[in-house]
Amino acid sequence: MADARYDAVIVGGGHHATIIACYLQRAGLKTAMFERWHEMGGGACGEELPLPGYIQNTCAHFTRFYGNPSYTDFDLREFGLVYTFPKYDEAWIFPDDKYILGKAVNEVVDPVTGRSEFSSDNAQFNIDQIAKISKHDSGVAEEVIEKFQAKWRAAFSKYRYTGPEEWNGKDPLEELYDDPKNGIDPKYATMTVGEIAVDMFESPEMQVFYMRAMQTSNGLMPEDVPGIYWHIHVLGLVLSVEPAAIVYGGTHTITHALLRAFQRDGGKFFVLNEVSKILVDGGKATGIKLKDGSEIKADIVISDLTIDLSLELLGEDHVPRDIWSTMQGLKKDGYERTQLFWGNVALIDEPKYSLDPELGMVPRLYFGEADADYYLSGRYKKERWELGIANKLYLLIAPDCQWDPTRAPAGRFNALVEEFTCPWKNFSEKDWLKMKREMVERTLKEWQKYAPNVTKDNFIEAFLTTPDDVVNRNPCMPSGGWGSLDAYASRLGRLRPMPELSQYRLPVKNYYLCSSAAHSAHGIGRGSSYNCYKTIARDLNLNYRPWESR
Repeated sequence: MADARYDAVIVGGGHHATIIACYLQRAGLKTAMFERWHEMGGGACGEELPLPGYIQNTCAHFTRFYGNPSYTDFDLREFGLVYTFPKYDEAWIFPDDKYILGKAVNEVVDPVTGRSEFSSDNAQFNIDQIAKISKHDSGVAEEVIEKFQAKWRAAFSKYRYTGPEEWNGKDPLEELYDDPKNGIDPKYATMTVGEIAVDMFESPEMQVFYMRAMQTSNGLMPEDVPGIYWHIHVLGLVLSVEPAAIVYGGTHTITHALLRAFQRDGGKFFVLNEVSKILVDGGKATGIKLKDGSEIKADIVISDLTIDLSLELLGEDHVPRDIWSTMQGLKKDGYERTQLFWGNVALIDEPKYSLDPELGMVPRLYFGEADADYYLSGRYKKERWELGIANKLYLLIAPDCQWDPTRAPAGRFNALVEEFTCPWKNFSEKDWLKMKREMVERTLKEWQKYAPNVTKDNFIEAFLTTPDDVVNRNPCMPSGGWGSLDAYASRLGRLRPMPELSQYRLPVKNYYLCSSAAHSAHGIGRGSSYNCYKTIARDLNLNYRPWESR
C-alpha cells in the first residue's frame, strides 16, 4: 500500500487489536490495523468445518465476551454479538457410572446484558452432585461458592480489568490474603496444580476434575505453579460458578462485531499487509514499515504480537541488553504447554448418554477415569510427550448446535473435541498427520462408552487440528500451542511478560503491548487490550475513559 499517516497504528489484527482499536478510534485517534493474514481477529475466528454447513471455532471456543467492557462500551449486541445461556455448565462422566453435573451458580437473568444473579437452588444442586462422590468435597464446594459470592468474583474481575500500574501494593487477588473469613489462604499462591488438587479435594474424581480443567484453561501440568489467578478461575469452572455462554454464529462473530463498531467510528484495517519493522526516531516509535516497503507514520504504535516478535520488529539496537537476553531465553526455552488435538466431529444424530439424557445438554462435558495418580505421577504427560496421544484419554466434548442453529445443518449434530498433546517439535509432519486420523478413531471409540449411539454409522466427518496445523498457520505460536507465552505464576501480573515490561509499555517511547503476552494472559475477552488502552489514555491524557463512570 502507499505511504500514509495515522495517529495510532496497530501491528497485527488479532483479537486484542480489534478491542483496543475501538477505544483508540473512539478517543479521537485516527487508527489503523495491519494484519499479515487474510482475515482479522486472530484466535476469535471460525471456519466452515468439517463440511459445508457446519461452523467450527478453530482456536477459541469458550467465550464470555459479554463480560468484557467493550461489549457495552461499543454496543456490540447491536452489531450482531448475541449470546445464549444453557441451563447446565460443566460435567464429568466417569467409566464406573458416576458423574458430576453442574448448573450455573450465577444464573443469567438478562440475556441481553448477560447480567446474572446468585441461584441458591443451583448452588445446592452442584453441592449435592459432588456429595454423591464425597461428603468432604461437597463441603469444600459449599465453602468455595460462599467465598466466590462474598469476595472472590469481584476481586477476580478487578484483577483482570486493571493493570499493575493501578494496584497499590498488593494486587486485587493478593488482597484476599488479608480476609480471614472470605479470603484465600496464601499457601495456594506457591503450591503446584497437583498439590492444590490433593490439598483441597479428597476424592480422585474431584482431583482429576481440577487438574484437567486447569489444562483446559492454560495447559499447566500437575507440577506447575498456577498462582491465585488460575486457581480461582479453575475452581469457578469445576464448580460451575459462572454461566456457560454460547455465541450465535461462532467465535468469529466477536471479531465481526468489533470491526463493525471500529468502522462505524471511522477506523481502518488492512489485511495481507505484514509489518517488517517498527520505525524509531530519537528514542520514540514513529510508525511502521511494511513488507512491501511502504512506511506508515504514527504518533503511537501498539503491538498485538508475542513479546519476541514485538521486540524483534523493534530491533536489538533499541532494546536494553537485559530485556533482549530475557526475551531470547523465553524464545529458546519454548516451554509452552497448550498444544491440542482440537476440532469438530459431525454426527447424524445427537449423542444419547446412557446414564442421564440431561448430559447431552451440557456445553462442557468431560470423560475419563478418576485416576489422579496418572496425572500426579507424570505418566499422562510422559505418554503424551513420547506417543503424542496418551494411553488414557481425558476428552472434552463441547456441543453448541443445540442452542445455536447456525452451527450445523438442520437435523444434524456437531461438537468440539479437545484433548491435549505435546509440543510440535516432538514429531514430524507425517507423524502429526497420522495422529490426526488416529485421534478421530480413538475419540469415537471413547465417546461410545458413554453415548452408545456414537457409532461409525452415526459418524459423518471430523476435522481435528494438531500443533503442526497451528505452526503452519500462525507465527505467533511457534510451539504449536494456542497460549504463545506460558502463564504460570512467575509469568502473571507484574511479572508478565517480564517485570520490566509489565505495564504495557515497550522499550521505546510510544510503543505499547496489548496482546495476551501482557497481563491478564491468554483467552478471549481477557483484559490486556483494555488495560493497555488505560495506560495510553494516561500517557496521552485522552478524555475517553469509560471506566471512570462505570
